[in-house]
Amino acid sequence: MHRALTIDYIVHIILKNVTSTTDILNFARTCKSTLGPLVMCLPEDSWEVREHDFIYLCREPLPMEWERVKMNASRIRRLLPNFSHTHSTRSLKPHSSVLHQLFALFPPTSLFPKLCALDSKAVSDLPECRLDFSLLRQFLSPALEELLFEVPSGVPADELEQLVAALPEASGLRSLSISGPSGTPYHLTLPLKDMRKLNSLSMVEIDVYPTMYNIANLQHLRSVQNLELSNLEGVSSTMANSPLGSMPLELSSLKNLLLCGDRIQWCTSFLLRVVTPQLSSIEIKYYDRALLQEVRELMLSIYTSCQVSTSLEDIFVGGLSPWDPDLVCPQLPSYIFRPLLKFRNLANVNFIDIGQFCLDDAFIEDAAVAWPNIQELRFDSEDTDTFTVQVTFTAILSLASRCRSLRTLHLTFDATQFPTIPEAADGSLEVWPTQTALQILHVAHSKLAAGAHLPFFLAVFVVRISSWMGKSGKPSGSGSSHASNDLDILPTALYMGGGSAGGDGEGEGDDDLMSGP
Repeated sequence: MHRALTIDYIVHIILKNVTSTTDILNFARTCKSTLGPLVMCLPEDSWEVREHDFIYLCREPLPMEWERVKMNASRIRRLLPNFSHTHSTRSLKPHSSVLHQLFALFPPTSLFPKLCALDSKAVSDLPECRLDFSLLRQFLSPALEELLFEVPSGVPADELEQLVAALPEASGLRSLSISGPSGTPYHLTLPLKDMRKLNSLSMVEIDVYPTMYNIANLQHLRSVQNLELSNLEGVSSTMANSPLGSMPLELSSLKNLLLCGDRIQWCTSFLLRVVTPQLSSIEIKYYDRALLQEVRELMLSIYTSCQVSTSLEDIFVGGLSPWDPDLVCPQLPSYIFRPLLKFRNLANVNFIDIGQFCLDDAFIEDAAVAWPNIQELRFDSEDTDTFTVQVTFTAILSLASRCRSLRTLHLTFDATQFPTIPEAADGSLEVWPTQTALQILHVAHSKLAAGAHLPFFLAVFVVRISSWMGKSGKPSGSGSSHASNDLDILPTALYMGGGSAGGDGEGEGDDDLMSGP
């Protein structure tokens, strides 16, 4: 990549004259704005690349040579780290000594007058430079719209507080992302009242609840649409002492919410204290195993917080703790998830490793009515007892045929009994009258009766399916070799059901539909 392609102005001129779609895609994969190519605008005899691909000065550049750097820097709008480099495309970075010399001549606000997006990692990955928060503060200007910075381990608390207090200097800031070192959360008080244009806030490994006064002020920021919070410990007591007392916080413009904590109760406590009438996507992640009542309370808190039944489109709840077969996990019957039937516009519903799902046909039938636009439905868990499975194959067929947008389904079901396959007058199988739109089917720990030939029925019913998975999670395609049970010959059946020539497959009728290829 030529260093000139890091200048947005030059990129804009080039794109105005590019008409080929292929050329545009190739060009988009090429352009990155980093500090390395900017320093390399100096004469080649004034710099050299040393260990770890850092750029050092080998002689003092002349003032007019520095002016060349300043001229190119004035056109840069985004400084972001380049993570796409390979062994053939090295990512060269200026050493901190070079940066300090450059910024001593030209303060960042004057060097980059058009800068609108900054990731602190683009300045330098050197520890001594990352710890110099005074350098990062020099980039704050009214033109800056997006700021991402990581708080390195060991940074002095007063330096961090000074940087945070100075954030309003970036009066045009719309997106702010702050992340701290894992396991050692920092306590920050954000001056949100003075950041009126903020519409996206992410605080990862940052203790936000001593700053609940500022979080409460989010309701006054009409443009805040994206919120990501982690380290939610102590949310109940701290929010109870917020300026609003027991009144819930109305985040009227919030559309996307991501909460992550060690315990599911901390996420629940936050949701019980906020009202999100426009929320369209919610993602919950937690580490410690949750009890049945704790999962139920989370579902009820989502029901309470999201007051508009047609706004919510995506739900993701996932347990992050490693699977341990020796730990007892809660059995989660259908009534736990029934509050979510309130939301009539859901497109993606994902529950991953939060317990042992014990759903029934009545819930699946009601879900088909409540979620007509569902595209992805996953109840995925390693903790599955086939003796507690109550969902029948009949309910699965009903769901897939009624929800015409359903593309991905991950669900454990009981297929020991299923409807009779319709036959033509000559005795051959007829194509199912209402074919589904399913493309990915994960049968998880489902069970199949001996000799049921379920795969051939699925091949007729789900003619668009492109992959299937057993409990191993490994996808299979068409044309598999002979196998030991009906699930193993499913790919061959799908190949035949798709209208192409396929091979024969004989299953031996195993009771268990759990084996993968």
